[in-house]
Amino acid sequence: MQRHISVFADWNAIPTLLAFSDELEADWRMPADYGYLLRMVIEEVATNIVKYGYHDHNRDQIHLSCTYDQGVLTITIRDRGQPFDPLTAPPPDLHAAADQRALGGLGIFFVREYADTLTYHHDPDSGWNELTVTKTMTMLDRLRSLPLFQAVPEAVLSALAPRLAECRLAPGEVLFHQGDTGHECYVVLSGAVEVITFVNGAELRLEVFHSGQIIGEMSLIDHSPRSATVRAIEPSRLVALNEQVFATLIGSSPALAMHMLRSIVSRVRNTNQRMIHDLERKNAELLTAYQQLQAAQAELIRYNRLEEELDVARRIQQSFLPRVLPQPPGWRIAAFSRGAQAVGGDFFDTIPLPDGRIGLIVADACGKSVTAALFVALSRSLLRATSQAAANLPHSTDNGAALLQHTIGLTNDYICREHGEANMFVTLFYGLLDPTTGRLLYANAGHNPPLRVNHDGTVVEELSEGVLPIGIVVGQTYEVRELYIAHGEKLVAFSDGITEAMNSSGELFGDERLHHVLQAHATQTANDLVITVVAAVDAFAAGAPQADDITLLVVERLPTEQA
Repeated sequence: MQRHISVFADWNAIPTLLAFSDELEADWRMPADYGYLLRMVIEEVATNIVKYGYHDHNRDQIHLSCTYDQGVLTITIRDRGQPFDPLTAPPPDLHAAADQRALGGLGIFFVREYADTLTYHHDPDSGWNELTVTKTMTMLDRLRSLPLFQAVPEAVLSALAPRLAECRLAPGEVLFHQGDTGHECYVVLSGAVEVITFVNGAELRLEVFHSGQIIGEMSLIDHSPRSATVRAIEPSRLVALNEQVFATLIGSSPALAMHMLRSIVSRVRNTNQRMIHDLERKNAELLTAYQQLQAAQAELIRYNRLEEELDVARRIQQSFLPRVLPQPPGWRIAAFSRGAQAVGGDFFDTIPLPDGRIGLIVADACGKSVTAALFVALSRSLLRATSQAAANLPHSTDNGAALLQHTIGLTNDYICREHGEANMFVTLFYGLLDPTTGRLLYANAGHNPPLRVNHDGTVVEELSEGVLPIGIVVGQTYEVRELYIAHGEKLVAFSDGITEAMNSSGELFGDERLHHVLQAHATQTANDLVITVVAAVDAFAAGAPQADDITLLVVERLPTEQA
């Protein structure tokens, strides 16, 4: 980025140049210290040119040129006044008393001290003087400028910045190849890199990463070989984060951990969807070819058998869901779940406990593959078995929070310990309802916050989002919160397949539409409301392929006159 301005060397030039400085600082979003240096050059150097460089009868132009490229600010100021080399100016005596100190020179001294480099050239033939000042962004400044690190404590960032090394790539240069071992991830400071893989010898671009995005974290987490090749599209700068630095950043900022986790989830989902579309296209081409040639009957039989096995898997997975939902006096409970593929990663459960309380679960396993379905079965079984076992322990009736923490914590630690290499995790909302009082204790492990809805359909409360999903960190603590569901209120819990359902234009159903449906149909029963919400989502999608599993759980406390 480069900008230039020319002004006549009189006192009107200074406010014009300062306005130009403000414009550059806003347009380029320069760090504050860069803007400070630019203003200092104008206020000190340009002012000296106007004041001392010209006599009134021979005034000429002042040319100011600014370039800002990949963290380097270059300021060039040219004039044809009296030659003056600021590098030769003696520094002021900062230790002398103010009334004994020689006048002048302090501003030029500050410019020299604050800039990284300063050069001066005078051309005696043309009479032009040229002063060039540069300032380079430090690693700490670069990290601070990225939204990714905004939530990291200043002390942590300041301690890590000097230990980080910058990597520069020219266009076409490879950062790492598919199959390489990886012990670090990278944050793109500037430029752009592409993620590519090779299918049957043909190059396929999977994604493009820009400034502020992180790449290569999966290999860092599980020490697996690189799953793709990363190559620069344009001149790019990146910073490498090793496992120790990565762990320090994650540990210092739950918000950063959640941001990275969402990025990973989004990338896995997008990659999975692309692979599914590609597989569907290739399968269609293969089927057409086989139908035309009347050949490969054995292959068709194998495909039929696979469909049958997936159908069996779908029926088995459906059997995991409760066939009959508990309906305690004064309450109605309804739920719905539909996978985007043959088998899915969403599930809900209602767990009757011996003391009359009911466990309410809505969860979403990463991905939608058979692996996700297996994790659904594992997670549901662990949660149900642990809940029922914990409910029989002494004092479990008095301490529902301990029951929740024990159940979720045990499930999390088991998955982390026994299946951590699978890199799978499950977002989970788990509520413990006492139907006699309406008291609900709940913990949220990275799941979409459920909604508490009033009898008139207004959303009274969006419950807490909570911490990391289960299956990420051993020993994770899950905070238990409390609320009371009043007569006439509903609790609506759902997976992101509801709000992230897309139509053919790529538009999301979104939270606002969900709130509108809940308000418009507030008087419906829990079962009717489930049907209405799912129908609204399907109508919005208007035949577009279902991109994600859909799960919905509605818990309704009847009005006092119906209870």
